[in-house]
Amino acid sequence: MYAVILAGGSGTRFWPKSRELFPKQLITITGAKTMLQNTVERILPLVPIENIFVVTNELHAVETCKQLAEYGFNPDRLIAEPAGRNTAPAIGLAAKILSRKTPEAVMGVFPADHVVEDGDSFLNALREAESVALRGYLVTIGIKPTRPETGYGYIKKGPPLDNGGGSFQVERFVEKPDLPSAKRFLEHNGYFWNSGVFLWKVSTILEEIKLRLPELDACLKTLASTVAESQGKYSYRVLGAKGKEIYNSIASISVDYGIMEKSQRVALVPASVRWSDVGSWNALEEVSAKDASGNVFSSNVVSLDCSGSIVQGNDRLIAAVGIKNIVVVDTPDALLVCEKNRSQDVRRLVEKMNEERRTETKVHATVPKPWGSYTVLEKRANYLLKRIEVLPGEKLSLQSHRHRSEHWLVVSGAAEVELDGRKIPLARHQSLDIPQGSKHRLCNPGDAPLTIIETQIGETLEEDDIVRYEDLYGRS
Repeated sequence: MYAVILAGGSGTRFWPKSRELFPKQLITITGAKTMLQNTVERILPLVPIENIFVVTNELHAVETCKQLAEYGFNPDRLIAEPAGRNTAPAIGLAAKILSRKTPEAVMGVFPADHVVEDGDSFLNALREAESVALRGYLVTIGIKPTRPETGYGYIKKGPPLDNGGGSFQVERFVEKPDLPSAKRFLEHNGYFWNSGVFLWKVSTILEEIKLRLPELDACLKTLASTVAESQGKYSYRVLGAKGKEIYNSIASISVDYGIMEKSQRVALVPASVRWSDVGSWNALEEVSAKDASGNVFSSNVVSLDCSGSIVQGNDRLIAAVGIKNIVVVDTPDALLVCEKNRSQDVRRLVEKMNEERRTETKVHATVPKPWGSYTVLEKRANYLLKRIEVLPGEKLSLQSHRHRSEHWLVVSGAAEVELDGRKIPLARHQSLDIPQGSKHRLCNPGDAPLTIIETQIGETLEEDDIVRYEDLYGRS
């Protein structure tokens, strides 16, 4: 069995913790691991790491490879999309690539940003679904509902299949219902939440795409033929120029709408597990512990007479008095406050901020990079102060700046600086000026993290004032 993890979501409803360049699947929601890492760990007992593929946006490819390195994930199993086109194109491209070697293998599709508890029951449902998929069905995992939820799509089960197991034909798919309908579905006992987890043979899904989405099918062969290894430290798969042009022109369509709701060979395997798509901040009530007053608070919250609220932060103390049914999310550069029943509208709020060109929707104050991270400490009209952290053995690109000079002070670790052809070692407390226009590169040759404080001075202090000449990560 193969697994394709769809990790291309933007997670806008989880702003400000989720940002465009660091979306929901790459952050921690519950526990110590990110949602992507939790997804991989959930299926590893059934699917070996060498059979796990990930489809994500090019912007997130390097960070995805970094997060999965501890599991032995091979970067050539990552397929980088030039743009998001919903689930059908991503699944179709992955299936076309798999069909070259394993057309009759079962391919499971898993969202990267869901929470699933009771892993053994989930794995048992996947094993049942695999056996049904081998018979030529498109199988969806249905979650037994526990409440009249209006935020999920539903599946109504039909007659049982004739395999003697716990699988059924699908009578119909139902869009997100209103509350009275959701209550009827819960009482009926024949409706299930649509989890977005699917299993089918590679050949089966490609046949269905050819039948139901002929325009997408016409593109897949050419798209797959343009796939090549990226340049840089992580050799993930990217589309060539022609492939990117085609992919960007493909209609955005979900596999649910394009295939599952129209196909005549869809089967349902129910799973009785605690599951959430963690679609908004409200979902923390489903996946996190609550106090006696129904609050979900992070450890840095001190409260008095609060109830039914969600308050999340980082290191800074948050003091709350008398709030009820409120969501508060604090990050170093942005604060969200909203009524709990309006948490779905955070997406609209992000759209408004994008219209106003607010950078806070795109990056955090601390920006992860392939080599480490940087944090903007202070920015004024003609200077900018940064903390730069470089991982052991890593180096930044060889670059220059047209509009600014820089001053570097080492505060921990040891650095080696390439400056206009010279190599200059810097120890703790030592500093160096980087003149405007000079070719330079910061390296960490040691075994410990390197931290420097960078002061930029110039009339323009933007990240795009970088000319790259060499780069380990293919960005030059």
